[in-house]
Amino acid sequence: AHKGEAGNFIFIKPRTDAQTIVDRMKSEKKILIKSYPNVGEFGNCLRVSIGEKKHMQQFVEALLKIDR
Repeated sequence: AHKGEAGNFIFIKPRTDAQTIVDRMKSEKKILIKSYPNVGEFGNCLRVSIGEKKHMQQFVEALLKIDR
């Protein structure tokens, strides 16, 4: 059994602007994520809910194209 805190999301520090990525993911890829400010020393990050493997693969492929 798991003991301790477990989350259903991850924070990702983008190479470019977090809010721009959120906006482009929604408009271009129909993928909904959030930007999250002031994540410790990382600053503005993407907050991504964990989902099924196929959805996570779609997300990663889209992120790699958008966050350049």
